[in-house]
Amino acid sequence: MKQLWRWTQAMASALTIAGAATSAAAADTRLQAVLQRLDAGQPITVATLGGSITTGYAANPPRERGWAAQVAARLGQRGPVRLVNAGVSGTDSAAAVQRLQSHVLDAAPDLVIVEFGVNDQWLDPQVRGSSYEALLRRLLSAPKPPAVVALLLSQQGNRERDAVELQAGLAARYGITAIDFGRWMQRRADAGHERWDRLYDEPVHPNQRGHDLIAEAVIEAFAEAARTSVGPAAGALPASAYGRAHEFVREFAGDQLKPSLNRGFVRGGEVHPEWAQQRGGQAPGWTTKADDAEATFLVWGREIAVFHAESAQYRNLEAWIDNGPAVTLRGQVPERVGYLGWHYTVVGRDLLPGAHLLHVRVKRDEWAGSGRPASLFSVMAAGLYPPALQPSGFVREEAPLPSPTWQLVKATDPLWRFTGRSGNASGGARLLAWSGSELRARFTGTRLALRFTPSRGGLNHFTVEIDGRPQVLALSAVGTGTADWRLRDPLPPGEHSLRIVKRTEGSMAEATFHGLLLGDDGRLLQPPAARPLKLEFYGDSITAGACNGDLGDDQYEDLSTHDGTRAYGALTAQRLGADYVGIAVSGIGITRTWGEYLMPQVWDRVAPRPDAPVAPRDPRAPDVVLVNLGQNDHGLPASRGEPFATDFARRYLDFVRQLRRRYPDAKLVLLIGGMSAWKERPAIPQALAAAVERLHGEGDAQVWTYTFQAFSWAHPRIDVHEQMADELVAFLKDKVLR
Repeated sequence: MKQLWRWTQAMASALTIAGAATSAAAADTRLQAVLQRLDAGQPITVATLGGSITTGYAANPPRERGWAAQVAARLGQRGPVRLVNAGVSGTDSAAAVQRLQSHVLDAAPDLVIVEFGVNDQWLDPQVRGSSYEALLRRLLSAPKPPAVVALLLSQQGNRERDAVELQAGLAARYGITAIDFGRWMQRRADAGHERWDRLYDEPVHPNQRGHDLIAEAVIEAFAEAARTSVGPAAGALPASAYGRAHEFVREFAGDQLKPSLNRGFVRGGEVHPEWAQQRGGQAPGWTTKADDAEATFLVWGREIAVFHAESAQYRNLEAWIDNGPAVTLRGQVPERVGYLGWHYTVVGRDLLPGAHLLHVRVKRDEWAGSGRPASLFSVMAAGLYPPALQPSGFVREEAPLPSPTWQLVKATDPLWRFTGRSGNASGGARLLAWSGSELRARFTGTRLALRFTPSRGGLNHFTVEIDGRPQVLALSAVGTGTADWRLRDPLPPGEHSLRIVKRTEGSMAEATFHGLLLGDDGRLLQPPAARPLKLEFYGDSITAGACNGDLGDDQYEDLSTHDGTRAYGALTAQRLGADYVGIAVSGIGITRTWGEYLMPQVWDRVAPRPDAPVAPRDPRAPDVVLVNLGQNDHGLPASRGEPFATDFARRYLDFVRQLRRRYPDAKLVLLIGGMSAWKERPAIPQALAAAVERLHGEGDAQVWTYTFQAFSWAHPRIDVHEQMADELVAFLKDKVLR
């Protein structure tokens, strides 16, 4: 401790002159511990994380005389120090959380100095709080938590402090040392010891003198921390102030970023030279010089951003998520002459969990025909929450909401518009099993809740769409009893629309829906208009949408990413403005099943089990009935080295005849595809063709067959489902719905 005492005493006079610009909610025990270890001669690793100022830009030479190198050198006078400079020019805290693991945490640092006060000033204000807080939380919750110091830099003259003030508040919240260089420097200027114009040759980047003083301010802060009495050990992290989306991130780049549809984009474009030199390197993105270039990428996350370069010589792109609004990716920046800038542009936020389609195209503007390049480097996703932490707009009440403050509108009320297949339950409730089951309503009022009882299986996921804004409601597993799920935030007064759709397939979970609860200022209105067309699908996991939002391998543990509303059948119905009924079970077939039952045993039930009641005939029969079965009749025996059923064709035709008896006036379409059975087992499409020929020969002309060309070796993701829907819509319009 004697060396540390001498170091502290040596800095005391400087602190008296400049005035302390360091703050922490309490003694920074982690920083104190690191300094004590260093003073005892133990080696430490110091990481600096930031933008171009952290790289040493405008110092001469940058890596040797930038502030980070100087701080490491000064600390090295007290003991062995290894510096990991993770500065990357043009990056902000949103890009930093994406590279934090490979650039910083993998080096197991003892001390991390975070510098994003300048670059976060240009970051989307709706992002900067969450992304910067996520940096602190991930560092402080690492397996070996380092000491974390927030270095708060602003532009020349201590201007543009919005990001700095936010970061200072978060530093106080998490009890870490914050060094506000702008205030430190301003006090020196006010005392006549320094001038701002000596530190900067341009408004943003400090020159060599600026780097010298930043290093001095950091070292003074360390001395102040060493002088402070040792505080209590760091406790648990506080609740997040800006949400936790950016704690759960993933970058899609290189081989992980491949377009499912592409016209005109090629691999290439500029790579970030400093990023490429960091751990993990950097792979090229996608670029084009074609005016009509466009591409679609499969991505995941509840916030999707594109990381792209900016230059006076670049063109702009447009991007949008799913069917959302287009956002300009500003690549053409006139002031960036002779050098590249980098930007994090949010394309979609508050998205549903699971997969999404990112569409990118060259923007139609005055640069058409110029031959200038447009490019994107990577896609940066946030909000990839583990299942237990998925945020929800609904709150599960511990006790039933009381009347007359709340009014229950039962699920069987005639003012509901119901589509799908359901069973009757006691007390005016509905049993909802099959995915795609939908209830629509119009209502007034500012408060809303939904009453459910999980009745079978595990977590049950519903899409709840209010005034066109969707969110996911995840019901607890069976055994938790009836509960009211209240909308967390009040609605504006007036008329509203409500749509509830079951996402989870019936073999995984069933639920009883008791009804809608409205506040005493609300009532149900006349139902939405009926749709003019009704499609009813029978199928297996492909039709159910199993795994269509999974990231990586197929899985059945987290069903929030399995979404029957984004399977090809539901998409086809949506594009045709039709009602959708989905009778689909993973693993099921005509002759073989991975589960307990075959489709002919459960196809007409209110739930996918033989002990469920037979569904009464719907007053409105489907206009078109579509069947997509056969994948498991091939896949199961093939996986076990067993022969394909020789009676598949006969039993398939028998099932189609059952459908015809129930729906004598419907058009029948026999489908196959989405996975590989039709390629690997020609007997399946042959059986479908034979069934059509046989029925035509018997005078039933309202039967067709279609083989999808879009397919996937594993369960198709939403990009393949979109392609299947494109194919099917075109076929139905051309052949069936004329």
